Amino acid sequence: MSGRNFIACIGPSYHLDDRKAAVQTAINCYLEQVEGLGETRTLTQVSAPGLALYLSLGAPVRGQRNVEGRWFVVAGGTLLEIVAGAAVSRGTLSSAEGQVGMAHNNSQLVIVGGSGGDVFNLSTNVLAPITSGGWRGSKSVGYIDGYMIFVAPGTDQFYITALDDASKMDALDFSSADAQPDNIVGALVSHRELILLGEYTTEIWIDSGGALFPFVRYNSAQIDIGCVGPNAGIVAADSVFWIGQTRTGKGIVYRMAGHAPVRVSTRAIEQMLAKSTDISAATMWTYQVDGHEFIGINAPGLATTLVYDAAMQQWHERAEWGSGWAPLRVTSVCLVNGGQYAGDAQGNLYLVDPYTYAYGADPLVRERTWPHMVKASMEPITFRGLELACTTGYGGNVTLEISNDGGFNFGPKLLRSLGAIGRWMQKVRWVMLGTANDRVFRIRCSDPVPFNIHAVAVDDA
Repeated sequence: MSGRNFIACIGPSYHLDDRKAAVQTAINCYLEQVEGLGETRTLTQVSAPGLALYLSLGAPVRGQRNVEGRWFVVAGGTLLEIVAGAAVSRGTLSSAEGQVGMAHNNSQLVIVGGSGGDVFNLSTNVLAPITSGGWRGSKSVGYIDGYMIFVAPGTDQFYITALDDASKMDALDFSSADAQPDNIVGALVSHRELILLGEYTTEIWIDSGGALFPFVRYNSAQIDIGCVGPNAGIVAADSVFWIGQTRTGKGIVYRMAGHAPVRVSTRAIEQMLAKSTDISAATMWTYQVDGHEFIGINAPGLATTLVYDAAMQQWHERAEWGSGWAPLRVTSVCLVNGGQYAGDAQGNLYLVDPYTYAYGADPLVRERTWPHMVKASMEPITFRGLELACTTGYGGNVTLEISNDGGFNFGPKLLRSLGAIGRWMQKVRWVMLGTANDRVFRIRCSDPVPFNIHAVAVDDA
């Protein structure tokens, strides 16, 4: 190449163990489709929303739910209701650790956390443990047609409550996902269907209205892919997403299309999931903002949170910067009062805000590593200059780092201004950038200012 060249500066996270094959990252920034006809740029790289501290609860947020406008949060062993910006205790739960399952009917909110389960009466504001003789424990709870549905831990059985009363159960109201010998890992409800995620298979059940037991297996829909853990599946983007497991392997992310699993993970995402120290403990969260529905995956041992953008069908990463990258603090997200609110393991609630450029008191560091720049002839390239088209005029700085060994090591940070307040057309340029056979550029912005990437041009000799 010679002269001025526009390079592939906008893209997803896709870095392989073989860094010479693929090295690009998108951390705390994602792809945005420019939908206006006639625009010269059809894609931009947009900053991820920040987290504005809303409320400190003093105990880990284990789950939250919007119950017809009422906002309930489980913090430690307490059920809280957030009322006018304050946390009101609604009682002590039967369990105090681990992620909880939550579901509600017209009069009750049910919270389960393994061996313990509780029912909160929405009219009297009374919380009581489930004491019915039919209760067998459950890590998940779903609701269909008046029935609460639980999974008996360590078995292939699920069981239901009485109609419209989650505190009453008949010990004989259970059935088994036994098309194949397989324990149920978790249960999800989507489109009035009960999706029973087993260790190696998935079954779909529906309400047939039967007098003895209302649910029957949808016989044409057994799926020979299970789920890695009880919290590794979620309903999002009008579908079901889960981290799959079969008798031959695990670690592929799927979306349910009708009754068929569709792989949505890439080889790069699968390589990262394979590095988890305990993928069975993976958790997922979801929220929607600015036309994008994000599905996040936190897996023990990973340096970042993996995020699938259902609108763009592409992956990026979220992370917090300290001495290195660490996963995003979010454990759950709830839409309430027109805002998305995230909880974390430190007991805080945050407003997910596209106009906040920090994670609480910590910086929102946006990083984009571009693909390899290599001539087809493999000859060296002399880089006379680089110009970055990005958001300017709000203050702040951006840094450019250069790797000449294919992205293994980067040189010093080359700082440039993003323009003083009101300098909307500030030029962001670097010159005399040397020569390399295989050049990788990395851009970072750590300042609390808007930062979206639109294009990059490179001048070479």
